[in-house]
Amino acid sequence: MNKSRVAITAGAVFLSAALAVSLYSSQQSKSITPEQVLTWDCETAEYKPESITMTCADGGLYVEKIKWSTWRQEGATGSGILSENLCEPSCAEGQRVVAPVNLSLTNLTEQNGKYFLRTLDISTANGKDFPWGKAGSLQWDVMEFAEMMKSNV
Repeated sequence: MNKSRVAITAGAVFLSAALAVSLYSSQQSKSITPEQVLTWDCETAEYKPESITMTCADGGLYVEKIKWSTWRQEGATGSGILSENLCEPSCAEGQRVVAPVNLSLTNLTEQNGKYFLRTLDISTANGKDFPWGKAGSLQWDVMEFAEMMKSNV
């Protein structure tokens, strides 16, 4: 192989590697403002929602009166009131119970050029089990219903 072919091949390899590093770096350093970070309340994309419904079909489980203390691309934290219909003896006649909770939203996911925090972690404010006997924490994918319903933003 002559020297000019070696030089051209080496130059092409170098330029390809440089381009790949440049593209990777620009994607990694992409800055998203807090206002560009959304989450889901059923099929509705929201910025800092005041409530999030987990059971969208019947509204039996939701968090309301949410106060966010942080909100950014790395995640969000806040507090609110979990409200659940115990559905005993039936959901129509079920008792609604409430408890103060701490919230965390994580797992930034891009959809159609917008960014969503999709994983909601809920835990009792006092760190104990819920007074009605359920474990004191739960996790919910708030984006799953919107994806299933093919919600577009």
